[in-house]
Amino acid sequence: MAANLVVLSHLYNVEDRYTHGGILPAFAYYGIAGVDLFFVLSGFIMVAVAGRGVGPMQFLWRRAGRIYPTYWLVSLAVLAVAMAAPEMVNASIKQPISIWRSFLLVPSGTLPLLAVGWTLVHEMYFYLVFAIFLALRIPVRNGLIAWGLVLLAVMAAAPDKVAASPILSLVTNPLTAEFMMGALVALLWLGRRTPGALIAGVAGLAALAFSMIYLAPALSLATSPHLDSWRVLVFGIPSALVVYALVAAEHRTPSPRAPTMLVALGDWSYATYLVHVLVISAIGRVLAVLVPGGGAGASLSFILVGIAASNLAGAAVHILFERPTLNWLHHMGRIETSEFS
Repeated sequence: MAANLVVLSHLYNVEDRYTHGGILPAFAYYGIAGVDLFFVLSGFIMVAVAGRGVGPMQFLWRRAGRIYPTYWLVSLAVLAVAMAAPEMVNASIKQPISIWRSFLLVPSGTLPLLAVGWTLVHEMYFYLVFAIFLALRIPVRNGLIAWGLVLLAVMAAAPDKVAASPILSLVTNPLTAEFMMGALVALLWLGRRTPGALIAGVAGLAALAFSMIYLAPALSLATSPHLDSWRVLVFGIPSALVVYALVAAEHRTPSPRAPTMLVALGDWSYATYLVHVLVISAIGRVLAVLVPGGGAGASLSFILVGIAASNLAGAAVHILFERPTLNWLHHMGRIETSEFS
């Protein structure tokens, strides 16, 4: 669902350009809240699943294997399009960028070649910090407190240097708090201390809907220079409440089973997130040729086909590339671990 919120946001961004229908409401832009939900989920998964019983190098190997191969595949597709038909490339990609920084997800002053990769730069930063916790055997709770205090000290001591440095800007970005929220939810979940989960879930869903539909548009967050700080409050905290309620429900339900289709959408979600901009751009260009006058009908078709095609493309990439690659990398990781043990 988080991935499809982001798809909806990008459909809103380009709908009028291709179809001139404008049927998506302005609050559809705030499907960007799907990213905040992703970040909270990432913090939860690192502590609850990925970081348990592994060493720092094995943890990084698995995280790199999860992120880079599919990201590189889609980035190479974007690079090929940029070289073959530069006029088809999004304006944000026409800015001077560093290819090596883009492919390695190193902080830069511009967006990566694959623009949605900016979120993965944050992901890799969190993975590195968590690997340090594992290497130094720092308890997660203590590590989070120390990490937060260090970030506050850096921001207070050298605000000008933070603003001028892509790396320091990333390190001190408010969105880091969303990973921390997810990690705290995981600590509660591991300790089986999840009181008030139902109330938290209802409050979180209500707050998330209210923020997306009313509060964010009312505050014009899309153009706010403090968007990252605001989104932690209006999207991040509600997302943490929702995740808290859902994982608590799993504790209370014997052998919980989600609907098969939702599980499949979740399996495809990373690939869907990476490919959807390419997919909806291609659909938009085709539709603009077939229905040059556009209109509400063209817009509705664009939205419905765009959502369906983005998920189907994600499914294809996941089944044909991502899953086989992950299986191979996990096998290689087990071999390397046994060789050095």
